Amino acid sequence: AGLSENERDTLTATLSRPAFFVEVAAHAERAFRDGRTFGLCLVDLDHFKNINLSHGPACGDGALRDIAGRLVRTTLPGVDPLAEVVVGRYDGNAFGVLVETGSLKALEAAAHALHEAVSGEPSVTGSCLSASVGGVLARIGEDAASVLVRAEQAVYLAKQFGRNRVEIGKSPLPLRASGNVLPLKHSA
Repeated sequence: AGLSENERDTLTATLSRPAFFVEVAAHAERAFRDGRTFGLCLVDLDHFKNINLSHGPACGDGALRDIAGRLVRTTLPGVDPLAEVVVGRYDGNAFGVLVETGSLKALEAAAHALHEAVSGEPSVTGSCLSASVGGVLARIGEDAASVLVRAEQAVYLAKQFGRNRVEIGKSPLPLRASGNVLPLKHSA
């Protein structure tokens, strides 16, 4: 809504990385206070470096704006249409999506809808892009850094198992992180 300029990513008009982290922390605090959990999906565009190399950075920027718009407009099945969906620029070619759900089934459906939003139609490059999507349900009492680390781990699994897929993290214990969450490490 009425966010300041530094809370918006200037390229994609989604939340900036710091503002997105603030939202994740607020959701984690609310989950602890209210006993209501939430989902987090990370959408990492596969082989994005190739777009910049093949088509130039301006085309890459256009593709990021296009994908950001698609993610913002995506209807998430299994999630209350009135529920808050927050999209932020997580890293260079990755976006984070917060989903108000406590259901693993709804989170998985939402993650697949986000995946389809990226890969379902050609981008400004003229070809379809692909994405690796990782999703997790936050645990009540889990800190924001741990939720982010688990979501990153789910993205890494999606990439490890061949990219262009969805992985939902189902690890039984939260992994604690200390300090800031590092950006995703991208391979070509």
